[in-house]
Amino acid sequence: MEEALTLNGKLLLFGLDSEASMKIYMMLLDMLIVVFIVWLGSVGRKRKPGGPQNLVEWTVTYLCNYADSIIGEKDAPRYYPLIVMLFLYIFVGNLLGLIPGLVSPTASFSVTVTLAVMVWVYTWIDGIAHKGPAKYFAHYAGGPSVPMAIKPLLFFVELLSDFSRPISLSFRLFGNIVAKEILLSVLVMLILLFGPGFIDNLKHANAIGAGIDGFIFILVAVLRPLVVLLGVLVSLIQAGVFTILTAIYIAGASVSHEEHSTDDEKHHVNV
Repeated sequence: MEEALTLNGKLLLFGLDSEASMKIYMMLLDMLIVVFIVWLGSVGRKRKPGGPQNLVEWTVTYLCNYADSIIGEKDAPRYYPLIVMLFLYIFVGNLLGLIPGLVSPTASFSVTVTLAVMVWVYTWIDGIAHKGPAKYFAHYAGGPSVPMAIKPLLFFVELLSDFSRPISLSFRLFGNIVAKEILLSVLVMLILLFGPGFIDNLKHANAIGAGIDGFIFILVAVLRPLVVLLGVLVSLIQAGVFTILTAIYIAGASVSHEEHSTDDEKHHVNV
């Protein structure tokens, strides 16, 4: 079988349809940009960083410090690579949809589900490896302070809640990014719809038509940059929410109740 085909001049990957090929191209582009960002932060490192290195180091430091506050300074360092790469991949992927002609890979439900399931499976594997099967499943029943009578009910509720996490993670990210891209697409369509009419009415000296079309055209043209800024903010927030929830899930699965309680007490004292 041919590895690549063409349809109407469009390159298809491994014989897939154009939509699936576009998703794969955007995912690969996303990964390449993330690798480039990491390279920018590591090449020619100086004691006093500046420019791209300073921005990358600040971002990584902020994410690592936040992971420390959620997971705990003792356990968090081994999760730094996952936390940082998840944030960068999702944030860059969200931003790709703001560039004309490109789409966000995170606007594909298959991508968000894959990310969510990956995080969910990772927390299970890491939690069982870190605590052991018995202690890991025991944490669903709560800590020592939970009365024995309600432990079975709590175990069932917490286990059900755990299984719902991939659904909530994937739908939250997918829904917000798709809404952003739909809004941007609608604004572009309005510009293309009313722009030619505005110019045509001006040519034919149709003041009323030109006024209506011109008002809508100018309004949409002004709104689009504002929506792009909103899209950047949404992209940042959604990447942050996904990453924070990942850190919370890791803390619940891999850190014992005693360690987590101690870290929480220290955090509240510092606050």
